[in-house]
Amino acid sequence: MKASPAIQTALHRPGRKPKLSDSEVVTVALYQELIGEPREDHFYRLHMPGLLTFFPDMPERSRYNRRKRDLWSIILAVRMALLIALGASTSDTAAIDSAPTPCVGYKRSKMATDFAGSSHYGVCSSKAMKYFGVKLHNLVTLTGVILDFMLTSAAPHDSQPVMELLEQHQDTLIEVLGDKAYNGELLQTMAKEELGITLSAPAKVNQPKRGTKEEWQCYARWRLVAERANSQLQEQFHLSKHYAKSKWGLMTRIAAKVAAHTIGILVNRFHGRKPLALAGLAV
Repeated sequence: MKASPAIQTALHRPGRKPKLSDSEVVTVALYQELIGEPREDHFYRLHMPGLLTFFPDMPERSRYNRRKRDLWSIILAVRMALLIALGASTSDTAAIDSAPTPCVGYKRSKMATDFAGSSHYGVCSSKAMKYFGVKLHNLVTLTGVILDFMLTSAAPHDSQPVMELLEQHQDTLIEVLGDKAYNGELLQTMAKEELGITLSAPAKVNQPKRGTKEEWQCYARWRLVAERANSQLQEQFHLSKHYAKSKWGLMTRIAAKVAAHTIGILVNRFHGRKPLALAGLAV
């Protein structure tokens, strides 16, 4: 952050310079996600003694929360720099998947919430879950790095935002692997003709099988990487239990979770560990 003129220009604002720098706020926010603490009140109560050793100017909790929300776009900029360091931005093959992200209790009134209008009712078949919220659509490289992501309402089918998400990477991606939700002849034809990207998905029950057994076994192993990344966002980073009360807060938390996942892979690479062995970083 300190070495980037673009980020420093974005951070320039009038007034007295805060004691806890913006880069330190981002560091604490990523640390909070890496250790799996979705609630800031728990994070402050349990980890403040250790934090004060390294960040003696930590503000009170509500001010930390406001400053973190103000820095959500900077967190995403930091994540883009991490992608360059990992070499993920030049990957030519990726997998696509979606993850349910509830925002409000299913039976609660939705009209008095900040999520009304941007969220909707949705169904996650793999989890047999009905929820009110959004979907997180991820593009994941074959090494487990989240290349890009998009938030949509929970109502649209998984295949609807695919073209918009892939369009951002048409210069580098050659093939994208999806599950049966992305098995549509029209969608696959559009991706190939308009973007030059081959969208591969397994055949449905009523369709003839394509490719050899060995090819689909290899495909399944690659798909497992994307599913594991989504699983880590759900289980270790508590994607479904983000405790956000506004769209702004939700975007900040998801940006921090995805950035923390990326920096966890970078730390593992430095230490010669498996890229997706992120649980050990929280100990």
